Amino acid sequence: MTDTTDPATPAKRPRTGPKARARFLLKLLAPGRPVQIADVGARMMRGGAPYDLLMKLDGAAHLSGFEPEAEAFERLVAEAPPNATCYQTAVGKPGPATFYSHKIGSLSSVFRFSASAAAYLGKVFWVKRPIEEIPVDLVALDQIESFPRLDLLKMDAQGAEFDILQGAKQTLAEAVCVIPEVRFYRMYEGEPTWADVDAELRAQGFVLHKFLHQKAVTLPTQVKPRFRKGKVSQLLDGDAVYIRNLEAPEAVSADQLKMLALIADTVIDSPDLCAYCLDLLWKKGILKKNASARYADRLPEDVTDDAEPEAGRDAETEEAA
Repeated sequence: MTDTTDPATPAKRPRTGPKARARFLLKLLAPGRPVQIADVGARMMRGGAPYDLLMKLDGAAHLSGFEPEAEAFERLVAEAPPNATCYQTAVGKPGPATFYSHKIGSLSSVFRFSASAAAYLGKVFWVKRPIEEIPVDLVALDQIESFPRLDLLKMDAQGAEFDILQGAKQTLAEAVCVIPEVRFYRMYEGEPTWADVDAELRAQGFVLHKFLHQKAVTLPTQVKPRFRKGKVSQLLDGDAVYIRNLEAPEAVSADQLKMLALIADTVIDSPDLCAYCLDLLWKKGILKKNASARYADRLPEDVTDDAEPEAGRDAETEEAA
């Protein structure tokens, strides 16, 4: 059983900062290896990524970043911390393809822009600005030699997420979290939509957990001034969070639960999921019964309601704490 002894037992809540809480979880869980993360379309490695905190903790995570564009790849390498590996590789459906390089790099894709979608959404710059067509050879994650099995996969590949998933079944066999950008309204000709990505992830044993954000656009009209941001209604895309299906916890290993607990707190801001994983680890005999209560004590005061009895806080738990 993992040692959960706390060096101090304060009379009130311990420090509740994210970094202090993450260090508490690392000591509590003693994962024994770094969280393996891959980011396909990782245009930056310093600031802005949801896994930033985990990367800053010594020995907590390793990142594999993918960026096919030469200029963006050079920036990626320059920013890469010691616990990261950079790949100038185009990931997708294996074989030759055309990479449509847009002046705005984040819009580049292996799919061609839809002119009719650009007109409807008021995004004519998508198709009016110069787009360089570059021949590329796409590879699947499963084809990359010595590539690690992942715990977390993040994708922002402008429509290629479905193909990436189909070519990563072995790489994701033990993964616990996938964060794909999902398209609600098709931007590119023939690109898969959220429904396709959702079906593929469910087939690989994942379920939808939450959205980190959703993006809507203003439709072009003659209304002046333009509609306020809160009144924009046409959904375009968003970052979804899928987690390993926990309905059959006996099929999920202790190692997977440890990784998911860490990711839940430090990456996707799901403290209830983290506590749920800690409870499952207690039921597997890995942690003490009060683990989730001790974790909850370290959450910000606006996250838990101390006016109500805390789950699992019985006499035995209090004595163990």
